[in-house]
Amino acid sequence: MEPLSRAHNLAVEVNDDLSEGQSSAAVSLIRSLAGTNAVVCTHGDVIAEILVTLADEDRVDLGLTPRQAKGSVWALEGKDRFFTSARYFPPVVAESV
Repeated sequence: MEPLSRAHNLAVEVNDDLSEGQSSAAVSLIRSLAGTNAVVCTHGDVIAEILVTLADEDRVDLGLTPRQAKGSVWALEGKDRFFTSARYFPPVVAESV
């Protein structure tokens, strides 16, 4: 997160709601960010719960085989605590120099 924050001159904010095992709190936080421009980083168990919630409650299409590889990104779109779409971006693999 640090390189991204430096590139955009923004501070990184630590939020315990994104900690491992905090799935319910994380879902609430993510819902509060719907319709805003935000970047969050969390753990695999939390990501899984967020995605399941958005698929079940908001009917967001996660594709045929949703993934959550370490270093991957999910771009979510929505507003008013409701999400309408999710797009998966696999992790970037750096080439050896």
